[in-house]
Amino acid sequence: MKIRYNVQQGAVIERIQASVSAEGKKKRFIYVGDGVGDYCPSLKLTEGDFMMPRKNYPVWDLICRNPTLLKAEIREWTDGEELERVLLQLINTIAAEEEFKSGQSISSDRKVQTVADRCRVCP
Repeated sequence: MKIRYNVQQGAVIERIQASVSAEGKKKRFIYVGDGVGDYCPSLKLTEGDFMMPRKNYPVWDLICRNPTLLKAEIREWTDGEELERVLLQLINTIAAEEEFKSGQSISSDRKVQTVADRCRVCP
């Protein structure tokens, strides 16, 4: 029996979404990918999520064929530096929106530092 890797990744995304939903939490997902196997999981993302395909790589080409199939917002990147910049910007934007909704306030310096510590991109 041949197992299709990309279908398994889609199933993993669905299980994570179901688990978070069962906890009664509304979470937004950011999926980063560049290969053909990242296309199926990207179709499982919902409105409010983000797909970050590497530009001019197989998943980018598949998405460009019919971008309306994706419900998630698309934020492309081309290299490690741009991936880091776009991802940090996206995380900080989401964090600021969550803070606004909850009425809490976290300083931007602390937020950026915390995110930067967690999101090191290898050269």
